[in-house]
Amino acid sequence: MWISCHAVVVLLLLHSDAVLAEVYETHLRGPGFVMEPPGRVEFSNSSGGWLDCSASGSPQPTIDWVQADGTAVTEIHGVRRVLRNGTLVLLPFPAAAYHQDVHNTIYRCVASNSVGRVVSRDVQVRAVVAQAYKVDVEVLSASRGCTAILRCVVPTFVKELVRVVSWVHEPAIYIYPSLQGDGKFHLLPTGELLIHNLQESDESQSFRCRSMHRLTRQVVVSSPTRLRINSHRGIISPSVVEHTAHVQVSQDEGAVLLCVAQGCPSPEYSWYTHNGPGPLPVLSGPRIRLLGPILAIEAVTGEDSGVYKCTASNVGGEASAELRLSVATPIQVEIQPNILSVHMGGTAEFRCLVTSNGSPVGMQNILWYKDGRQLPSSGRIEDTLIVPRVGRENRGMYQCVVRRPEGDTFQATAELQLGDAPPVLLYSFIEQTLQPGPAVSLKCSAAGNPTPQISWTLDGFPLPSNGRFMIGQYITVHGDVISHVNITHVMVEDGGEYACIAENRAGRVQHAARLNIYGLPYIRIIPKVTAVSGETLNLKCPVAGYPIEEIHWERGGRELPDDIRQRVQPDGSLSISPVQKNTDSGVYTCWARNKQGHSARRSGEVTVIVPPKLSPFQSSQLQLNMGDRASLTCSVVKGDLPLTMAWRKDNRPIDPTQHMSVKQVDQYNSILVIENLGSDHTGNYSCVVRNSAAEVENSQSLLVNGKQMMQSIK
Repeated sequence: MWISCHAVVVLLLLHSDAVLAEVYETHLRGPGFVMEPPGRVEFSNSSGGWLDCSASGSPQPTIDWVQADGTAVTEIHGVRRVLRNGTLVLLPFPAAAYHQDVHNTIYRCVASNSVGRVVSRDVQVRAVVAQAYKVDVEVLSASRGCTAILRCVVPTFVKELVRVVSWVHEPAIYIYPSLQGDGKFHLLPTGELLIHNLQESDESQSFRCRSMHRLTRQVVVSSPTRLRINSHRGIISPSVVEHTAHVQVSQDEGAVLLCVAQGCPSPEYSWYTHNGPGPLPVLSGPRIRLLGPILAIEAVTGEDSGVYKCTASNVGGEASAELRLSVATPIQVEIQPNILSVHMGGTAEFRCLVTSNGSPVGMQNILWYKDGRQLPSSGRIEDTLIVPRVGRENRGMYQCVVRRPEGDTFQATAELQLGDAPPVLLYSFIEQTLQPGPAVSLKCSAAGNPTPQISWTLDGFPLPSNGRFMIGQYITVHGDVISHVNITHVMVEDGGEYACIAENRAGRVQHAARLNIYGLPYIRIIPKVTAVSGETLNLKCPVAGYPIEEIHWERGGRELPDDIRQRVQPDGSLSISPVQKNTDSGVYTCWARNKQGHSARRSGEVTVIVPPKLSPFQSSQLQLNMGDRASLTCSVVKGDLPLTMAWRKDNRPIDPTQHMSVKQVDQYNSILVIENLGSDHTGNYSCVVRNSAAEVENSQSLLVNGKQMMQSIK
């Protein structure tokens, strides 16, 4: 496949991604929520509302919003905005601009980076269009000597949004909710006003109800209402006129159970619990207060859940009602492990742990998500998710989401990483034989973890640096790396064996094939070659032209091989093993000839470098105690210059603030001196020496207050 010059420019711009991929990949961290939006958000059309969401990770995650069906949330001018910091803003709007799919819908926050993506809990958003309303006062009972019950009547269409904040005893006495019930007036938490021991003089009193809209904060006050007292003092049997049938609270919150009865004389109240084998009376205690029609429980626990019964009685009889208290205990969700590294082809297993106050919770409705999408149930075994035959498509972010019957959702996240996998070539070019002139494109594609880097050679040397050669490389969304070599107007001298080499820290793989261009023999410039003493040298003749009949090597006017260590391979390359510095350094010449007798020759220089060799550490201090002085000497017994020598402690550079110094005696010797041994000097000390051929290291463990130094040589 040929790629145009214009496209190659784009590929070259992307080349830096492949070069830096391995560096970045070691520092990647999947997204996790720092601030997750609440499960329910209500606001008034006059005020507008907003949803905050933020996440951490490396690279820093981006924040997006989606609706329940997964469609992206976009900005709507004057209605909805998505800020750069991740906040979703729902702007104030007139009643006519109400949109069901904007103002009464479910949103989710999505945090994503190159590792994967996670989604937040469902956020039920409800916008309320402010409407004018009026409140009235209803008198449930008003008999002389008894208790009057005044109720604030709120219209049904705003009842759930309006609460009674106080009553006004005209002209300016404010009565606020209380759990005490002392005195003549008692405002219950539910808004009813109790007036005890009514007398005829109370008929001259008037009362008003004050209510507040919890979204608009608008206060609406009723018209004044006067009491009309029934002078009949007959006995009236109690009847329950108000009670909270079901109260739901979270653990450690306060709960108020209300049971209001009317009767004359004023009823007396008794409370019972059905949480045991039979009804038991509720007794006052440190957390429990019995306040007539009110049962107040502070800092509720799961044991307080259950059915309660209130009984109101007087001489005329009794009435009762049942009330249910539900306590939602907080749960914690955790995935073990939260970071899992699995080699390609292996099996990954995650377990979702659901606990409450440290104790396991029974079966829950557990859903598993991968990168924000729900997984099919076939891979789920109760609270365990198994991912067999892990491939590149399986890496990313996993979520365990627990939904409770009350509608609350809890979640945890985990990251599945791929363990190191050596490169595998997914695509490679084939051998071609061409006439000079056309354009040629060579392609290689590789996969591995970390993402491999691909380099190219021609007959073992870097590609020619001229305007006809263009190299492009990019990484696909699946993490595969694709590299191209494009040659415009191929010429005879471009022929030879091309190789693509894919490499990462886990391994290396390469593919080579010839590009044959018809023409006379031609040998490209042979760059200076550096060989390592003691290893094998493979020297390839960079010959072009096709067909070639024979390739020969010479050194000092003598045809090779002339030594048992030398061998000319069938492809014409020269192999020397092992290489010797004094014997094998010099100028080598290769020449090539075709059947017609045309030939070409070229020479190149080979330099043999001796790698460094270190003398084992020799320590004269066998007794190392606090306060002693110690020194380590690093000596190079063999190796070509220039040499670089460095000291490390526990694989980190020497810290001069720890009373340690390095003295460079000469090019081959270095001394590490510790002036005053302390406990912080215990550790592993290394001398690292390198030259252009190799890097070697000596290490020694130092035990302060011990009686010996343990030695090792690498």
